[in-house]
Amino acid sequence: MFILKKLFFINLIILISSCTLNNADKINNFLIEIETPNDKHNLYFKENLKRFFYASDYKAKYMLKSKITFETIKTLSVGGQNILKSTKARIDYQLINKNTNAVKSGYINTFPALSSSSSSLYTQEKSINSIKERLTKSSAESLYRHIKIILRRLN
Repeated sequence: MFILKKLFFINLIILISSCTLNNADKINNFLIEIETPNDKHNLYFKENLKRFFYASDYKAKYMLKSKITFETIKTLSVGGQNILKSTKARIDYQLINKNTNAVKSGYINTFPALSSSSSSLYTQEKSINSIKERLTKSSAESLYRHIKIILRRLN
């Protein structure tokens, strides 16, 4: 009898935890089709967005058209001796409801990221490339949170 009680409680705990995990996935994921241009950083941006959204072409209620662009400018360091490069990302997006053709659009700017100064062109290029990849990841997360807020207001 003691073994039956233990088995009952273990099954009950497994059942409850599996139900709560299943509901959490349904609340946080939206059916969205994602479109981006076909260059290196936009494809990387699209793959990061797919990790956050349940991206699907089949039965997708919304279409998200987005594009990430980067702006790199020279800036001075605190001491004024070294020239650093500041890189910012801008994400332009359009969220389209496929049923009603309603469009929500806008843009998001990221905080600038600084790259170190180096005399080697190869090192400078690798540094800026690395910064662009990090900005792409953080921008995808920012856009996901922003779109999630928009979708919750619409529903």
